[in-house]
Amino acid sequence: MKHRGALVLARGSAISEERGMENGAMVVSAATGPAHRSPFGDSLRWITGEDATRGAYSLHERTAPPGAASVPHVHSRVSEAFYVLEGKITFELDGRTVTAGPGDYVLAQPGVSHAWRVTSGAVARALILFAPSVPLAFFEEIDAAVSETPGARPDLRQLAAINEKYGLT
Repeated sequence: MKHRGALVLARGSAISEERGMENGAMVVSAATGPAHRSPFGDSLRWITGEDATRGAYSLHERTAPPGAASVPHVHSRVSEAFYVLEGKITFELDGRTVTAGPGDYVLAQPGVSHAWRVTSGAVARALILFAPSVPLAFFEEIDAAVSETPGARPDLRQLAAINEKYGLT
């Protein structure tokens, strides 16, 4: 399967992970990327990022239980887009409240204060796109910080330092 200059995401495909970028094409099979926990009670599965996209964007699948929520935050250099796959997620975008369901798209461009909360009574899933790409190392460091404090919120100063290190403040 070769598609010049294309990125093919094969869900449930018999194709194993092919991360080579021959002819600009790449296939990532379902559930092959590393998963990382966040301080918000959710997990992120890495789909693709800076190496494959030359830094243009990174793409993740977020799975979050009912009630999971982020804190309000602003990215100075990165846009964060959400495409809801299942469940309902309520977003705060610069003081405006919007609830998104399956098929809805939400964008927070640099400088826009935003937060999210799962408001459905079931798990919510969404594709998250960061542009430009957020490095895999950021998610690894956040996961490590969460692992240091099992069952409790990690040190917010430590999280802020990690965010600042990767330009996500």
